[in-house]
Amino acid sequence: MAADKGRAAPPPAPSPAKPAAPAGPNNVIAAGCRVIGNMTLAGSLRLGGEILGDVHCQGALVVEATGKIKGRISAAEIVLAGSLIGEIAATRRMEVSAGGRAEGSIFAPSMRVEGNAVIDGDLLIAPERSPAHIERAKVLSVLTEAPGTTPTGAAG
Repeated sequence: MAADKGRAAPPPAPSPAKPAAPAGPNNVIAAGCRVIGNMTLAGSLRLGGEILGDVHCQGALVVEATGKIKGRISAAEIVLAGSLIGEIAATRRMEVSAGGRAEGSIFAPSMRVEGNAVIDGDLLIAPERSPAHIERAKVLSVLTEAPGTTPTGAAG
């Protein structure tokens, strides 16, 4: 006991590493906002507004009931309550809620669709996307281009 008085207290144990941030949307486009142009996001996106252009999310894409995208859409996970029109690809899964609408060329390894949702287009649910599905997506994308725009991949 007397010998312990001269010693310094041991250093405190290192605190455990902070847990990673929760896997949720970290970018937001609110209802009433309109974006014209292409977007590439390292994280996730919660969309209440409208995007006219291509969207690529490495994380989750959550489209609220007021949200709408027209373009090429890709994300790890897509949760849809609003509207997606174009070439749509989820690398992990896609979930369409009641009232949600997906139109165009759609790919997901796993998909859940609630009643009262609309899926209109070329749908592929498989572990990986086939070359034939990719080619059909190109044809659909040219057919759905707005008048007065240059088709994707065309010179002009």
